[in-house]
Amino acid sequence: MFDLELSNETIEYEGDEALLGKIHIDNFSENFQASTSYWDRCKYLSQWKDGLNNIINGGSKSAIITTMYDPSTANFIFWWVMYAVGDDVFIQNHVLFIEDLKEPFNESNFAKYVPVRETVNEEGDTISEWKVNFNEIHEALVKIENQ
Repeated sequence: MFDLELSNETIEYEGDEALLGKIHIDNFSENFQASTSYWDRCKYLSQWKDGLNNIINGGSKSAIITTMYDPSTANFIFWWVMYAVGDDVFIQNHVLFIEDLKEPFNESNFAKYVPVRETVNEEGDTISEWKVNFNEIHEALVKIENQ
């Protein structure tokens, strides 16, 4: 199972207005706060559609941005990155540090900034990731398109 949710109502979170979101992957779920300081709900949903379509249409990597700030002033962006490997899609939770980029972040070419998939970190620990199939990605896309 793979599913993404995003509320319609804003809340205050750490001095910022945000939308409550939730990601479900099999038995795992996690809440997040999607800042509305730069993107609104429609922009998040649009990016999610683009990210899922990128994987469905043959991209080897993509992402779902769950907290976006103005990239010209932001320090980081929260996102879930996806890697297509054979018939499976592996999903990992990442933070994109803007200062580490060699060029300004281009929202319309977000997949370009997804790093190469790693399964072990620098300390030798296994990186948490979840495996879903393309059908589950497609079902999540259909649900988002109907919101």
